[in-house]
Amino acid sequence: MDVEERVRLITGPPTEEFLVPKELREKLQAGVRLRHYIGYEISGLIHLGQLLTALKIADLQKAGVETSVFMADFHTVINHKLGGDVDFIRKVAKNYFKKAVEAGIKLSGGQPEKTRFVLASDIYDTKYWETVIQVGKATTLSRSLRSITIMGREEQEGVPTAWVVYPLMQAADIFHQGINIAHAGMDQRKVHMLARDVGMKVAGYKPLALHNHMLLGLHKPPVWPVPKDKEGRWQSFKMSKSVKGSAVFLTDSEEDIRKKAAAAFCPDGADYNPVLDWVKHLAFAPQLGGRFEVRRSEKYGGNTEYMSYASLEKDFLAKKLHPSDLKGALGEFLVELLKPFRKLSGDAIVKDLRNRVTR
Repeated sequence: MDVEERVRLITGPPTEEFLVPKELREKLQAGVRLRHYIGYEISGLIHLGQLLTALKIADLQKAGVETSVFMADFHTVINHKLGGDVDFIRKVAKNYFKKAVEAGIKLSGGQPEKTRFVLASDIYDTKYWETVIQVGKATTLSRSLRSITIMGREEQEGVPTAWVVYPLMQAADIFHQGINIAHAGMDQRKVHMLARDVGMKVAGYKPLALHNHMLLGLHKPPVWPVPKDKEGRWQSFKMSKSVKGSAVFLTDSEEDIRKKAAAAFCPDGADYNPVLDWVKHLAFAPQLGGRFEVRRSEKYGGNTEYMSYASLEKDFLAKKLHPSDLKGALGEFLVELLKPFRKLSGDAIVKDLRNRVTR
């Protein structure tokens, strides 16, 4: 595979931003070994937004990149997810998270057996904590405070001291593992910029950063229409586990999936329309086949198979495709897509998670 094809695979959808393509091309041309990681907090049931990252892992493997998934148990404790119960967090990481991500990679055409899974606490040694200190010395308190939004937290006074350490740890995770492609959603951009800015001083190199598109939540934004000062900030409306009806989980029942799709917010236009967003980035993802079927009676136009997102959006905006039909088709697509994950729903660890997590 030539350099340009590898660049296309690495930087293509669902990648929303890659920092920096020129540096990537130079590394590929020089034959540099590319080592990737994506880190997850072990915060509960996995939702569809995290499936997008599995699509990217499959592409990275095809491009000859060594891939790894970092299960951030200490970070989860700091962010007080799952009650901060570290033993339960590690149990979920090993017995649920790993299985679900492996299934996502396989579904996307990748090879889960070629992805390395790392539990953070297994590699945190004296050298790691020295790296955390070096990152802290190379940045400022104000920047670390600004970066706590990567935890899904707002900048505010009176935050726990551990929150300030979190971005330093996340940057150190990259350097301690010798990672040169750091992968996450757009919401992690601040810490990746921090890592790039301190990289030469701390580790002698600047890591590349790959930022995935983040699926919109199915719920209506808290303020509608979206104010001008919020436009372009899609991460503000991302899918959230804590907002009822916002997310579809990989282990949801067929009935729950259909109900959530039917209740989804679907305005007339394409902007901030979560149903169109999901169809575009899931149904038309090249890793998942790139087609979408709408089934309806002849009275309302009959069945239609769309082979491109552009043609579907055109029909929707022209009111040739009704929101109810679109949402119904999305529900059926998701039911079929998530079949490989449904077998996990009977696992004891998933049942325990459901009991512990407020959805």
